[in-house]
Amino acid sequence: MTAGLADALVVLTRPQGRNESLAQRLADRGLEPVLMPVLDIVPVAGPGGLVPRPGDQDLIVFVSGNAVSSYFQQLAQAGGLPEAWPAHTLVAAVGAATAKAVAQTGLVPAGQVVLPAQSEEQDSEALWKVLQPRVAGLRNALIVRGQAGREWLGQRLEQAGLRVVRHAAYERRMLDWPPHQARRLHEAVAAGKGVVCLLTSAHGVQAFVDNAARHGLLAFCAGFHYVVIHPRIAGRLQSSLDAPGGTDGGLAVTICAPRDDAIFQAVTSLASL
Repeated sequence: MTAGLADALVVLTRPQGRNESLAQRLADRGLEPVLMPVLDIVPVAGPGGLVPRPGDQDLIVFVSGNAVSSYFQQLAQAGGLPEAWPAHTLVAAVGAATAKAVAQTGLVPAGQVVLPAQSEEQDSEALWKVLQPRVAGLRNALIVRGQAGREWLGQRLEQAGLRVVRHAAYERRMLDWPPHQARRLHEAVAAGKGVVCLLTSAHGVQAFVDNAARHGLLAFCAGFHYVVIHPRIAGRLQSSLDAPGGTDGGLAVTICAPRDDAIFQAVTSLASL
């Protein structure tokens, strides 16, 4: 499956603004990156114009960097940005990238941020390991996410006795690849070039598969190599491509951490095989 990856086309599917730095690094390494976002992340107005205030929460859980930026944008638009972060409000981030986005707000003291260890998976299960010993005495929790998301962590918090509010700070809109980008992928397949696709969310997997189907590329997807950032994404990809209308058989999938350095290492390691 990795034959021909030395000059592979590397398809970067993250939302616009998330791919450019990685694309430049890959190009400097002699690979051919192509920016083909499959989702657009759009901040949404608070329900009824209301945005939950940090001071009303004992715990705020951010599920992604997008959740952080969209929530603080909502707060600013609603005139609710605090001059100082409430001392009683703990912040939880599902991983290091999300914690970095929290730090970049310049509002939340590092000592009030909880996140999984770098050695752990960057997900809700790993976050719960570090949160569980600290929830005693907490009453209210706010989970900031997109318009839909996993319920696992919220359910754990509710079972621990917390009142949990799920707050939609953004929505994901599927993007259709422009014809010239789909044509570039067709040309790579026709020329026998290897194709490496980066997928970083379950929603992104579905949007990628939908694009592949619309542009007549689905039949080739089993021959691509995929870099994903969590085993759940790998499972979603496998099941999506095995669904009716998809492709059968095993897929070549590399799982890495969600950081750009780790993604770069995963892609360049494939190219060196």
